[in-house]
Amino acid sequence: MNNFKNSLESINFRITFVFLFLIILGFIAIFRIVNLQIIDYSFYKDKARRMHLSTIKQQIGRGSIYDRNKKILAESVKTQTIYICPREIKDKNEVLKVLSENLSIPKDVLIKKITTKKYFEYIKRKVDPVIAEKILSKKLKGVYAQSEEKRFYPMGETCVHVVGISGMDNTGLEGVEYKYEKYLHGKIGRIQIKRDAFGRPIMIDSVEIKKAEKGADLYLTIDSNLQYAAYNELKQTVEKFKAHSGTVIIMNPNTGEIYAMVNYPSYDPYHFASYEKKITRNKAITDIYEPGSTFKIFTMSAFLKEFKDGEQYKVFCGNGEYEYFGRKIHDHEKHGWLTATEIIKYSSNIGIVNLGLKVGQERLYNEYNKFGFGKETGIDLPGEAKGILRHYKKWDNTSLTSIPYGQEVAVTSIQLAKAYSIIANGGYDIIPYIVEKIVKDNKVIYSASGKKLSKILGETERLKLVNMLKSVTEKDGSGKKAAISDYFVAGKTGTAQKHNPDGKGYAQGKYIASFIGFLPADKPEVLTLVTIDEPKIIYFGSEVAAPAFRNLTSLAISVLKITPDKTYVVQKEENKDITIEMPDFILKDVKVAKKFLTDEKFNFKILGKGQKIVAQIPQAGKKIKKEDTVYFISGEATSKDEIQIYMPDITGLPIRTTIEVLGSIGIKAKCNGSGLAVSQDPKPGTVVKKGQICIINFVMKDES
Repeated sequence: MNNFKNSLESINFRITFVFLFLIILGFIAIFRIVNLQIIDYSFYKDKARRMHLSTIKQQIGRGSIYDRNKKILAESVKTQTIYICPREIKDKNEVLKVLSENLSIPKDVLIKKITTKKYFEYIKRKVDPVIAEKILSKKLKGVYAQSEEKRFYPMGETCVHVVGISGMDNTGLEGVEYKYEKYLHGKIGRIQIKRDAFGRPIMIDSVEIKKAEKGADLYLTIDSNLQYAAYNELKQTVEKFKAHSGTVIIMNPNTGEIYAMVNYPSYDPYHFASYEKKITRNKAITDIYEPGSTFKIFTMSAFLKEFKDGEQYKVFCGNGEYEYFGRKIHDHEKHGWLTATEIIKYSSNIGIVNLGLKVGQERLYNEYNKFGFGKETGIDLPGEAKGILRHYKKWDNTSLTSIPYGQEVAVTSIQLAKAYSIIANGGYDIIPYIVEKIVKDNKVIYSASGKKLSKILGETERLKLVNMLKSVTEKDGSGKKAAISDYFVAGKTGTAQKHNPDGKGYAQGKYIASFIGFLPADKPEVLTLVTIDEPKIIYFGSEVAAPAFRNLTSLAISVLKITPDKTYVVQKEENKDITIEMPDFILKDVKVAKKFLTDEKFNFKILGKGQKIVAQIPQAGKKIKKEDTVYFISGEATSKDEIQIYMPDITGLPIRTTIEVLGSIGIKAKCNGSGLAVSQDPKPGTVVKKGQICIINFVMKDES
């Protein structure tokens, strides 16, 4: 009985325990439900929403870029980006085959993407819509496309240093694309989308959270016709003279508008990453160099401000060499007494140093500073350099005899163009600019002023400087090859030595040739600067850069419809008065010498046998005229000490020329008779040595 009673009590206890346990469990469940449905309802609702909803960025259009005549320089076009969801792919081999064939992607690269455990993988961005449609038409499971924009640059490498480029995500990286990014990219919108249990986007019933706005359009000051012509002219000049590189700027000196700005070599905007920085940077604003003789006019400006009748002041130029503070200064040509005007006309280093010393270093520095040297011009392009103009207290005697003619000072091309614009436009400071206006939703939201700023130069001094620059392009001036028929041209040549890479001393045979000028000189409408870095064969600005200036400015006259000066007509280059300085062709290829003089339309004869020029008449540095004949003696040579000379054929040459030709290669001439050469010993083509005697018979024309 007791056992039964104990058993019953045990059962009742268990039932009570289970009942109490169930009651407690129920209370916990109720508490949890209350907590989920009431207390933490908002928290879990938001969490669930975030799991199934997400936002994506939306950009509906980057602004376009136009030239001054509304021609497209950059615009966005629709493309497709191909991507995959690897977990969804059923037929990996078919996907591999289709993507590889249409997108030209190596199979080993695709295999890694297809077999990854990631949910999402880009295959190729910004694919041509036609190719994308071809891929999508296969209806491959796990292969998708999404719309995206790609930048299109119609002028390619011709205008890329100004326009710049945008990256894969349509963000500006160079040029105005970078400088005006905040205007071009517009406003990024946001769209809310749903995702399924696997996180896949469901684009149906998407909700616009923030409206996207198209970017603004830029209208540049660039004239695409001048830009294209400038690029081609520069390319031809750089290649003709086998130069390292070159820069051209064409601008309005009155407003600061840039009509053309080009560098060569340039780069393909679609393959930016393939080029070195030295190619992709805009050298017109980033690279500094010693300006050489183009800087002399600013020393002259300081002199004229101190000496009111200074243009007639005379300086003795030492017949080509003069010593200041124990340092010898040389001129390219020998000059005696020169007026201040002639110092600019003939580009005398000695003369300009003399004038600079009379002005003094403090006033020289202040004048250079007023023209903008040693500081940025403010042009609306990224990466502008300040140049180098040391404070006058850091100058020494070497500085005083160097800076006046453009050494120990460094400028950018845009700085030099701006400084000459001040002389051209009436003496006013300006800010060069590229963007004329910005338009959004058919409304102009920005417009460049193009206003003249503070007065830098008095009218009296300015007119004297202009007249000096005009004398440079007269037929006996150093810049005569820049002259243009029917127009007064004011300008200056520059031939500046380059420093050694370590900054110590100047590099042998490395120069920067330049010419800068404006027209009509008395009421300028266009200014052009041509700079050629390290030209070979011949390196003078008067021979290398001046002809390119003439060609480009002549085109600008047509494009900009500039009225001619009917009171002045210069002789054309074809006239016999035109001269050039004979380049040094020794050890150069024969074909190089032939091409140069053929292009310059000068008479020449090749005598001898071989591929290298071993002697020339006249010698390097001598002036030659159109009616003169240049004689090249060819041979074989690996250096000046290892030359093989062949006897030239001198038949038909007069005695004097024969003696000059043979003397240039060290052969002694024994002449019999008079008139023209009819026979010789040794025969043409025979190997000869210096000091050997050649017997030549001459007869008069009527005797033959």
